[in-house]
Amino acid sequence: MTLDAILTTDTGRKQRRRVGRGIGSGLGKTCGRGMKGEGSRTGGKNRGPMFEGGQKPFWMRLPKRGFSNFVSQVVYTPVPLTVIIARVKGDEITNEVLIAAGLLSKGALAKITAGTDVALQRKLTVKVRATASAKATIEAAGGTLVG
Repeated sequence: MTLDAILTTDTGRKQRRRVGRGIGSGLGKTCGRGMKGEGSRTGGKNRGPMFEGGQKPFWMRLPKRGFSNFVSQVVYTPVPLTVIIARVKGDEITNEVLIAAGLLSKGALAKITAGTDVALQRKLTVKVRATASAKATIEAAGGTLVG
């Protein structure tokens, strides 16, 4: 047993590769990159899974036609009713109120969600979309959904 064996602990980490430190290291001169070509250059061999060796990729060769509703689709951000109860003090819930409370980013649309274990004590007037369970919870407490 030697002193260096006593003091080292196995951390499970692999040591980083120290390249360009002479021929005795096994990674001198070309540093394990081979001789010439793209892989030996800085920034080389950084190709994604769609790269096809320089030829026109398959996804670029396909015709682009047909209908897509990506531009016109409406995305709603789910906001839990329990979080709204904790963060919003008023009785009216709108997109503007949720943005002011920090529950929604500017320009986003909200959809209120609720589980079965939510207990609501105050009457809320909700002017945003809500799931069926959230609607039932709000109406059971005497609140209303507008729009």
